[in-house]
Amino acid sequence: MDAFKTQLTLDKLEARESDPSWNSHSVAAKCRRVDEDKTQIESEIEQHLVDKSDFNLWMMHLPNHVSDLIRQLGNPFNASSELPERVMMDLEPAYEQSNRHEAAFQMFQIKARKEVF
Repeated sequence: MDAFKTQLTLDKLEARESDPSWNSHSVAAKCRRVDEDKTQIESEIEQHLVDKSDFNLWMMHLPNHVSDLIRQLGNPFNASSELPERVMMDLEPAYEQSNRHEAAFQMFQIKARKEVF
């Protein structure tokens, strides 16, 4: 991020110095212009962070559950994902056969039909 800020600062400096009227400004006007450029650079950096950020709340929340499981089971190898995977394996063909409209209703119908048989 520092490189991005440095590049923006250099671009603003180059734009100021290429302006032919820059040297005719007073010291106070130059300072005011530099301050305006600094605030503009800060807002551009904030906007860049917002645009390029990929905040994944689930991935940040997941370690809380992993640590709870380790405390409960004592060993991470005792944890098994077989049951949730088995449930998803039953629902997956139902979703593939559905027309993806009201998919949950169709999946539950197929699941119920399998349970009846």
